[in-house]
Amino acid sequence: MAQQLSEAIHRGELAPGQRLPTEAALGRQFGTSRSVVREALSMLRQSGLVNSQRGSGSYVAEAPVAELRLELPHRSLQSVIKLLELRRALEVEAARLAATRRTTSQLRQIRNAMVDIDEAVENGGDGVEEDMAFHRSIAEASNNAYFTASIDFHNRFLQQAITVTRSNEAQRIQFMQQVVEEHQAILDAIAAGDPEAAANSVAAHLTHAKQRLDRAPPEFFERIEQSSDAPDT
Repeated sequence: MAQQLSEAIHRGELAPGQRLPTEAALGRQFGTSRSVVREALSMLRQSGLVNSQRGSGSYVAEAPVAELRLELPHRSLQSVIKLLELRRALEVEAARLAATRRTTSQLRQIRNAMVDIDEAVENGGDGVEEDMAFHRSIAEASNNAYFTASIDFHNRFLQQAITVTRSNEAQRIQFMQQVVEEHQAILDAIAAGDPEAAANSVAAHLTHAKQRLDRAPPEFFERIEQSSDAPDT
């Protein structure tokens, strides 16, 4: 019931500010009890789609929250490449803006995030979470909340892709050094306030990540796909 009402709101069949039918009417419409209706309305309120007014009823929010649903990708080469393409669309422009809009504290945060990657790897970690935090800090420095919100949403998908790319890069010291140098180039461009250099550095970083994947042996992806098919424990 909550899903159907949510879809009706997103399609515009229920307009912003429109009053929803009464609980009794919704119960008859969906063939459910009042308790089920209340639970569905509660879910819609929590997702920001509906507001309730005591003694008046429930109304579609004036600015309903848009919701995007995607299935988690498989750890295949094609899935990782598609997500690299998505990262390019988001992160290149975010870096371009960050170069001209970042504050001193935001630049410090980007620097700290880069140090965190190195420390995580030195301590035996894979640096995936820290890598994600580095790129997110750049999105924050764009001072455009939509970039940050988009990256926050896509991080659940990007984490798998970044895990694969870092797993591949960790197999060669040369690759790891390249990643460090690429991150440094991004940081230097943002610090210098050079938007084109920042954008080009991120684009180069993601292009090189794909090239490094292209050089991975076939058994690498066989191992990755087998691990993703294994049941969670």
